[in-house]
Amino acid sequence: MTTAAKKEWLKSVALFSTLSDGELDALATSAASVTVQKHGRVFEEGAPGDCCYVLTAGEARVVLSGDGDSEMLLATIRPRMIVGELALLDGSTRSAALVASELCRFIRIPAPAFTQLRKNAGFEERLVKHVAARLRETNDQMRGVATGSAIARVAWCLSRMARQEGTLQGGGILIPKRAHQELAEMTGCSRETVTRALGVLKRKKCVSWTAKVMRLEIEPLQRYLRTQLEVPRA
Repeated sequence: MTTAAKKEWLKSVALFSTLSDGELDALATSAASVTVQKHGRVFEEGAPGDCCYVLTAGEARVVLSGDGDSEMLLATIRPRMIVGELALLDGSTRSAALVASELCRFIRIPAPAFTQLRKNAGFEERLVKHVAARLRETNDQMRGVATGSAIARVAWCLSRMARQEGTLQGGGILIPKRAHQELAEMTGCSRETVTRALGVLKRKKCVSWTAKVMRLEIEPLQRYLRTQLEVPRA
């Protein structure tokens, strides 16, 4: 990828969108293009945080090690999303691993280039808001996984996907259909449990699906989540 192409991609990322031409030029010059094959591991949990990545093609998964060989899916990374930047804030090691779900292409931004941007007060302010949003997403996921029945966890997971990538259609929201194993990793359930939970939600008229798309019925799903995830008052 040429420096000009990297610059255009970086400018399309929300965190970098208001950088000056000079800052974008410097960032693009220091960055490198990286290709990772399907199932390739971009970085591992506990590895040094020496760079961050912007995905330009493909899809990748942020995963956390579980019991035995299991992994919990924390986030799905899609083009124009940045990943790995949190480890650059304090020089800590990676808190999770990044795995390519398919052939992926990234722009790799070295730590010194990212640190240089933080001298810009405007960028630092945007970075703080970006980190706060990430923490809210993580807290939301932990609440969903820790609270309620398996069916409630799956319902919560679907509603979170709707917020992130849904398309409104009438009284419902369309999201890409995900494999039951992927939903299992996001909710801390087994694949079989997810299959049963989806069956229940379908019977309750909360969800329906085709080969590629899942439709969430807004009112029935909201009603179900309110009743299942409500925290009792003392």
